[in-house]
Amino acid sequence: MVVYIEYVLIDNFFIDYMLLKTTFVLTGSKAGRGRFLVCSFLGAVIALLLPLVRVKGILLAIIKLLSGLLLVCICVKEKSAKALYKNFAVFLFLTALTGGAIIGVFSIFSIAYSSEICIAIMIAPVYLIVKAFRGVLNYLSNKTREKTLCRKVILTLGNRSVEGIGFLDTGNALYDQCNPVIVCGKAFALKLMGEEFFKIKLKKITVRTVSGSEQNYAFLLDKILIYNGDKPNIHNNVTVCISKGGVGDGYDVILHPRLMEVENASKSGFEVKEVS
Repeated sequence: MVVYIEYVLIDNFFIDYMLLKTTFVLTGSKAGRGRFLVCSFLGAVIALLLPLVRVKGILLAIIKLLSGLLLVCICVKEKSAKALYKNFAVFLFLTALTGGAIIGVFSIFSIAYSSEICIAIMIAPVYLIVKAFRGVLNYLSNKTREKTLCRKVILTLGNRSVEGIGFLDTGNALYDQCNPVIVCGKAFALKLMGEEFFKIKLKKITVRTVSGSEQNYAFLLDKILIYNGDKPNIHNNVTVCISKGGVGDGYDVILHPRLMEVENASKSGFEVKEVS
């Protein structure tokens, strides 16, 4: 029985810590590690004492809800009804989600819920489901962010124009003298050059990355149209850098942040026209 109590305390401590930490990561609310530790220990003690309370049904459910609300309330630094409600709702959702995962795992492996091994390995399914849930949300968040930062673009070189998808990347800090540099892959560059490939004047520019610097081929673009809805902005004298690798899935060109705002572009030395 002593081992069982230790399992309850340890398992519930780590489970509450994971649930609380994940809740505040997802909501973006601030809470220190000390608060998580205190609340996780408090949650473990409550979980240990709840079986000793001779209440069942709705009253027991209310006690559990109030216990969860207490833990979230202690963790929340921003004492507002909105912050409390948001974090409590996410905490309840994660608790229900991980509870279902625990039931599923022990049902698949035919492990009795009352056995000591059940208590001992309860952390594993909770950890896996929380990690998977955060991974899925991060993936969806990144995809949503990419979608909102993508723009229809039309690049013109000589008499040839090619349509594609541009990604507004704030991390692109490439300049060719005073000209902002956009980046595209080899396939898209060849599509843009077409039959005039051998007539295009290529040069090399230095591209610095976290792994070092390298020399990439580049050329000067005649014109690029960047659409925001149905309205395009026309930018002249923009350098195109040909990436040795790909630029990413879902887009063809990595745009320069100075091309995002017309007022910034007009001050940087290259021409901009608004088309109504």
